[in-house]
Amino acid sequence: MDMVDEHGAAKRIKSSPENNTEETPYEFPLLLCNPTFITKYISFYVSYKPQKAKTKNLPSEILTARRSIQHCCRDNDLPKGIQVLQRAIVECVYIEPQSFYNVLNLCEGSSFGKVHVGTPKPRNEKADKTNNAQDGINHNQDPNLDGNEVEPNEEISLSRRLMYANEIHSLMSKLHIPCTEPTYTALIRLASRVGDFDRAERYLEDAERTQQCKGKLRMYSALIRGYCGDYFHGTATNKEESVTKERLSKALKVWVRMYNHSGSNVNLFGEGISPKIQLSEVEYASLIKAATALHDHAVMERLLSDLAERVLVPGLNTTESILNWFSSDGNSNVGYGASSTLEGITLPPRDGSSIGNVCNENGRGWKIFNGCSIDSSTGHLTLNNVEDGEFSSMIGTLKLKPVELADNAWSEMRRMNSKIVLDGQVEGHVSQYQGGGKGKKRPRGSNETTSKNGNNDKQGSYRMNKWQQFESFLSSHPPYNYVIDGANVGYFQQNFNNAPKHVDYEQIDWLIRHLFESDRNKHIILFLHERHFSSNLCPKWAFNLIEAWDGNESPYDKLTVYRTPAGMNDDWYWMHAALMPVGNSRAESGPILAITNDEMRDHHFQMLAQGSFLRWKERHQVHFDFGGYNEDRRRREVLLQYPSLYSRRIQMIKGSNGSDAIVVPLPKRGDEGRYVDGCHVADDSAPEEETYAVICKVI
Repeated sequence: MDMVDEHGAAKRIKSSPENNTEETPYEFPLLLCNPTFITKYISFYVSYKPQKAKTKNLPSEILTARRSIQHCCRDNDLPKGIQVLQRAIVECVYIEPQSFYNVLNLCEGSSFGKVHVGTPKPRNEKADKTNNAQDGINHNQDPNLDGNEVEPNEEISLSRRLMYANEIHSLMSKLHIPCTEPTYTALIRLASRVGDFDRAERYLEDAERTQQCKGKLRMYSALIRGYCGDYFHGTATNKEESVTKERLSKALKVWVRMYNHSGSNVNLFGEGISPKIQLSEVEYASLIKAATALHDHAVMERLLSDLAERVLVPGLNTTESILNWFSSDGNSNVGYGASSTLEGITLPPRDGSSIGNVCNENGRGWKIFNGCSIDSSTGHLTLNNVEDGEFSSMIGTLKLKPVELADNAWSEMRRMNSKIVLDGQVEGHVSQYQGGGKGKKRPRGSNETTSKNGNNDKQGSYRMNKWQQFESFLSSHPPYNYVIDGANVGYFQQNFNNAPKHVDYEQIDWLIRHLFESDRNKHIILFLHERHFSSNLCPKWAFNLIEAWDGNESPYDKLTVYRTPAGMNDDWYWMHAALMPVGNSRAESGPILAITNDEMRDHHFQMLAQGSFLRWKERHQVHFDFGGYNEDRRRREVLLQYPSLYSRRIQMIKGSNGSDAIVVPLPKRGDEGRYVDGCHVADDSAPEEETYAVICKVI
């Protein structure tokens, strides 16, 4: 039997007649090979009553174990972390649950650099000596056990890491320590990377049964990607051969499982999609690669349709995977109409419609034109290097189109906006913050006018009554074309020294007059908080202007000014008015455009239908600016940046010869959110202008 000496190294001791245990080689650093120590520690742990105390008042041995494990996380030193854990077990030192979680995450090892809160800063030599003395561990000497040197940390195999993690998890179960979501994620990820999918499935089942574990996408992602061959284990000679129909089926079932297990019973998007957990671009790319390896048309059609709805501009690797599908379509031995992995699997409901057929039924495949330019004023695409006469007739005829949201997406965003107003948040949104730097959420009843009396019922009814009045106003209002975020326009460039507290009423008026000069048939609703009409804030010279806004004289006869009430965010109001689908009675004459420079980060953060919200912004937000002063018009020039005539997104279009073409936008310089490409903003390596990959069906 082995023990651990004062330096943390293992040593052999003789078994005593009392414990009647045979002498067994102790292969460092397995914990559970000696049941005597484990049984003793379990008995100690379940009877131990930890006291709630400040760190400085904790028993020194507990604090030492905690700090030692934190240092191991800092240094990415798994052998030493296991050694500290083993020593604490042998000496019956209480190990805090967080320390167990830390060692399990250290075993997983793929997220190094993302250490938990409380991990010490990188060490220096002076601090290192102090830490060594506190830990009671010899950091300068690799422990030798039975003559075998411990593996250096960077050489520890994945299978060995999984062995450590499994034993620690088993011990935690016996100690009745529930795992958290990050811990289960680490276990599932590690098992998936090893290729032990049965074990990963068992961990996932445990996680779904654990009340303390609130599932997230990352908990399911590793298993989906593992089944799709992203981690590539086994005897296959290449990654594609490691993907089988059975594994793709299991990956799709994990997707379904994630959808069914997450969210609430709230009816969102008509079928409960949100706040259900949704796949990200990373998982879609993995599934696309697997579908390509098996040439499964039905799976690919669904994945590409979903990706078109959720990701406006896919990453470079995702685009490459899409192009690989169409490059191989004509060369595949799998014919159109062959049995699909989807048979017997009901995937989560779609967000939108199908993108169309992704297989050329005549077997002639597709022609790919990469890096195609576009005329942004018309939406016409220019094909590059057209040598085949079959496609020369399509030059100048391929045109991108605007793609509107589905009706259920419109209604859902309006419902979410109402929930944010009335309840302070959307069901399933767990953060306490609004987002966009606007502080904590304001739950039902928290408004400025009634917060002093402390009556929550009155506060809630105030907000409810004001919102009902607004919805009645909208339902009775004639069709309109523009909504103006008055505060955003009025405070534009007003952050100079000694700037007035009120909005610039002239700037708002310049914008209104510009819109009516452009088209007298348009109807406008201006939203502005009621305090901007108060004599305490509004300058005297502005009252004549406000009176003109409220009158019926030209050019203001088709202007409506809505004063948003105290205690309520004016953004809620203009946003709700703008979220009317084309064809609605309020938007009979075309899409309703919202004029604001507000990027609406708080709405994007709180709305669980974030993909729909981004697409709405792309099609319906108008940015503004002011140019030089025009003496003739006696105002500054108004510069408006309207949405483009087309949607920059994956879409199917028709050529003049009747051929289908699928268009995939490519990243351009300045694009944000390029996380799948390893950056936040596309850098100078990306082209400055819009370019597209155009995939034409050969007929």
